[in-house]
Amino acid sequence: MTEESLSKIVEQSLNSVDLSKLEEVKGGSTKHQVFALLNLVTGDVVGAAESEMQAISDYKEGEFFRKYVRFLYGLVETTPEERHSFIEEVHEKAEDFSGNVIFGIVDRMDNINKEQVLARLTVAKIHEWITIEEFFRLSSMLERIPYVDLKLLHKYEKPYYDESGDTELLYATGALNQHTIDANGPNKYVLSTLGEKLLCFGLGIKVEMKRELGTNIEVDTASEEDIEEIFHQQLAEAQKKQEEKEYNESDRAMFDYDVIRGK
Repeated sequence: MTEESLSKIVEQSLNSVDLSKLEEVKGGSTKHQVFALLNLVTGDVVGAAESEMQAISDYKEGEFFRKYVRFLYGLVETTPEERHSFIEEVHEKAEDFSGNVIFGIVDRMDNINKEQVLARLTVAKIHEWITIEEFFRLSSMLERIPYVDLKLLHKYEKPYYDESGDTELLYATGALNQHTIDANGPNKYVLSTLGEKLLCFGLGIKVEMKRELGTNIEVDTASEEDIEEIFHQQLAEAQKKQEEKEYNESDRAMFDYDVIRGK
């Protein structure tokens, strides 16, 4: 099955199909779910769905349909008219065929559970809770965040840092803003505006956080004695490193090494 065929199936299924009929096979095998989808798209023309099923020739295509059916289940309560309006806006803003765009977004998700999150974002756009630009940005963010880290987003409703590594990754995707620059420990982070919308509209978690302007800086005040002590500690460490360097480069180091080797 060509990518053109796949994108047409995507566009037709979003544009004019009553997705509630998919509920009849929910919980069944992936094969039955895909067959039900193709039946809807082909209009129950005798043999058409079977022909389309046979055209699914490799694992990648089968995996796409598995993910796409999961995505469609999240849109069951939307109408064909609402979805038509959505894909028209996708076409206009992306300057590409809507079937190609949605096909690409769905296919790039690396976890089947992300498709449900993507469907919620689609519903949020349909109801104008987010803009089409935010839909694209949130979809990109969802693609780049490992599924295991999505479950940790809620911790950043308050200033937080996780030493396991998810903080840096989430910050790189735009899901977090830096909240606190801490001179005595790791910096703290909170949800960005987009991160908050991903948590709310994508994961369905109610967010209650007060957003502050600017970045906080936390520094413990130090006395002159403390500063002096720190300076001398650093100076002593630097002198020790210099002495070790000079020793390692000296003839004495080579002599000691020969003694150890028994020469």
